[in-house]
Amino acid sequence: MKRVLILLIIAVMLLVGCGGDGKQTQSNNADSQNFAFEYNGVEITINTDVAPIIEKLGEPIDYFEAESCAFKGLDKTYYYSGFLLTTYPKDEKTDYVSVIYFNDDSVSTKEGIYIGSSEEDVVKAYGENYTGGEGFYTYRSGDSTLTFLIEDGEVVSITYQALVDGL
Repeated sequence: MKRVLILLIIAVMLLVGCGGDGKQTQSNNADSQNFAFEYNGVEITINTDVAPIIEKLGEPIDYFEAESCAFKGLDKTYYYSGFLLTTYPKDEKTDYVSVIYFNDDSVSTKEGIYIGSSEEDVVKAYGENYTGGEGFYTYRSGDSTLTFLIEDGEVVSITYQALVDGL
């Protein structure tokens, strides 16, 4: 059931991307950093070339690809313990990190937030400069967002996402 939910989330992200023209959105602050997640000593930064990251992470538990409707090429999803990583094709040779989605509480953000953390811990770690509210907190850094879904005062979903037109 959990795998079906994850595949539905990926499908929705891919379908939402179909409305865009494939051009990357420019950041309001060129010097700003995109969000990054660290797993087993490997830093995974949103909107960066995924090839060296995949090489360091090693063989995924599972892999899925589908023709991108927003870009020319394939959107790819790599499944690792605790999270999945989705890419988008930027040119013929390079895939970029599009989404990092936490599957369970075995992984956490650099600031120590994981599925099961309290709403207060999220605001304490990331501050009041978010959009959303009412259980939905989205923080922006550079050309990326970090979103926490909160139910009953507890984090139930954590998603890093690239800011790309159409997504």
